Amino acid sequence: MKPIGILVMIGLLCACTAADSTTNAWSNDPVWHDGLVERATYSASRDIYGRPRSYEAIFLTNKEQHDRKTLTKAEKSTDTFEVWKFNQVEVIPTPNYDYKFLTTSHLAVRDLLLTRLDCSSQEFCGTSFKQYQRRPGQRDISYWGFSYMPEAGRVETKYSEGDGPIVAGDSLPLFLRDYDFAARRAMPISLLPSQKSNRPTGSEPVNAVIHFVGEEADSYRLELRTNNGTVLGTYWMAKDRLHIMLRYEGFDGQRYELKSIERVNYWTIREK
Repeated sequence: MKPIGILVMIGLLCACTAADSTTNAWSNDPVWHDGLVERATYSASRDIYGRPRSYEAIFLTNKEQHDRKTLTKAEKSTDTFEVWKFNQVEVIPTPNYDYKFLTTSHLAVRDLLLTRLDCSSQEFCGTSFKQYQRRPGQRDISYWGFSYMPEAGRVETKYSEGDGPIVAGDSLPLFLRDYDFAARRAMPISLLPSQKSNRPTGSEPVNAVIHFVGEEADSYRLELRTNNGTVLGTYWMAKDRLHIMLRYEGFDGQRYELKSIERVNYWTIREK
């Protein structure tokens, strides 16, 4: 894994290398209100057609105000609340055609609870779309999904919390930045399965637990486990003040490793 020096070298997120013991210190950092977005680029791998496919993933993280009624970005609304917007942009080459996944999580800044998750997949055969929605203060979360696959179509349902807060697996790289690295307690959650697929996906939350399992030179290592101890994924979170995910290894072959991080204007396209 590349050293955390990559963060310091860029000079935009450099700070103390020890984790701040104050809960939510990363979330309250002034950098999140500088008008820019955090752009993290990962070397990634995902199994498609039975083989690992290497690609580059881009994760974009910023804060914005959402309209409480529509759960979309506020422009004229005065009934708003602050959310994290976490975009994952993944284009995966295969011998047939590229697979494209765009996954956007919105988490309320106040309590890190999921308010909306949108996931679309596109490739030559069609487009699929999945969505979770929950209004602030509600315990239930609604789901609808559409897959173009044969006899799939649209499904709708609603779920309630289980052993812990409802957390989307696709939003864990953001959610885990808020883990209490000082207390290091096991954290039960109601885990929503990943929606990154053109096929119908499971949507029902399952009970899982986040465990602190160790330290490395530049990172804290966390494991996501089922209640019977099966490891679903391992996350390496940076010790620096913003606790970005440095690395991930999943039981399904999904891999991420941080290549670079920078703060950019969301709407700027830079020529290389």
